[in-house]
Amino acid sequence: MGSAPPPEGALPGRRSAEVTRQRLLQAAREAFGKLGFVHTRVDDIVEHAGVSHGTFYRYFQDKKDILVGLTQDVARTLYGTAVSPPVGVAGGLRGVVRERLGAFVRAYSRDWDVVRTWRQAEGVYPEVEEVRSRVRQSIIDAIADLLMQDGARELLAPGVNPRMAASAFVVMAEGFADEWLTADRAIGEEDLDQLCDLWVRGTYGDSALR
Repeated sequence: MGSAPPPEGALPGRRSAEVTRQRLLQAAREAFGKLGFVHTRVDDIVEHAGVSHGTFYRYFQDKKDILVGLTQDVARTLYGTAVSPPVGVAGGLRGVVRERLGAFVRAYSRDWDVVRTWRQAEGVYPEVEEVRSRVRQSIIDAIADLLMQDGARELLAPGVNPRMAASAFVVMAEGFADEWLTADRAIGEEDLDQLCDLWVRGTYGDSALR
């Protein structure tokens, strides 16, 4: 069973400040998910969080500012799954890719409420997409570095550009998850297997699937 959040001021110093900030971010996430970004007011966020308006404005300027903060936190976690070291994965290169792809799509599904909020806010506040794009690009860079290491070991298929393949991985995974989740379709393991094999075949060649 869960417990009620601690009252304001119940924890000392920086820990108390971070707990309050996280409470506000979670409240904003819930309010955006329930009401939509356009219709959510600061009043709704503080009501969800159980804090005062003064507390809100100590941490954030307005609802755009708190969405930017939420975007930074969620995007780092979401895109970071694509480069998290796999643990105990069998199946060679294909197994590693499959594990990372599955982790990314599961995280995308978990954070779908925030992704939808990004979609609603991007046209009004370009800063939201800028934050997300910076995090996404840093992950593409990290994947490209891993692929360059594989290229140095002569594991990549002939002519493969590591940066292009890294971008393709992220765009492919995002596009797939967007389409399936928008249509309210369940993402199955066979779907992920097929997506994985398409990318592995193009990046490493048929031999990586054997």
